[in-house]
Amino acid sequence: MKINLLAGSFVFVLSCSAFAQSQFVGAYGQISTGYENNTVSSAQLTGTDYGGSPNKTNTLTTTSASAPLVVGLGYTFDLKNNFTLGIGADYSALTQNTQPAGFYYFGDSRNTYDYKFSISNRFNAFIAPGYAIDQDKLVYAKLGYSMQSVQYSQTNCCSSPSNKAQVNGYVVGLGYKQFITKALYGFAEVNYYAYGRPNLSSTYSDAPGGTVSSNPNVNAYNFLFGLGYRF
Repeated sequence: MKINLLAGSFVFVLSCSAFAQSQFVGAYGQISTGYENNTVSSAQLTGTDYGGSPNKTNTLTTTSASAPLVVGLGYTFDLKNNFTLGIGADYSALTQNTQPAGFYYFGDSRNTYDYKFSISNRFNAFIAPGYAIDQDKLVYAKLGYSMQSVQYSQTNCCSSPSNKAQVNGYVVGLGYKQFITKALYGFAEVNYYAYGRPNLSSTYSDAPGGTVSSNPNVNAYNFLFGLGYRF
């Protein structure tokens, strides 16, 4: 009797473990929002009048603080001992604008030129190793490739918006998923993004004309909360 009970308990534990893994295996789609901060640092403008010598501005840091909208797709594979491995991709659908930064050229500090930086079209492709805590809870990490577009525009005077520059970088993150129904789950994530420097350039729209260029540092982080569906 005792042997039978022990054997039955052992089989029950194994079946629960397998079920804990299988809950998360398969394709999924999800949507999330939350809080996002984009930081543009070491931002300096180089202005050149046509026929003149380049002149540089002060160096500034400016940020955005707003709610993103992120949609994603992926697939989770079952590994041994409650471990999983996900592959996925997500896209940030909303443009994020920083606060205007006041630049002035050396030798002309009386005139300030306000520029904002716009972040858009962020796309991430990543792997997500995870661990199933029990049949409906999963913790996971994210590591992958990220790309986005960066643009600036002058808000108080005379330069047209820059051409968008695409920058490449990486994303790292941590997350937690929990099933609400058999297929619907809620999740929370924190992510950090770092990128190379964009090469931005715009043209004065007034006489005598000229160009303004900049190549700042760009990074971001966000806290996401959302819902997903496992197919």
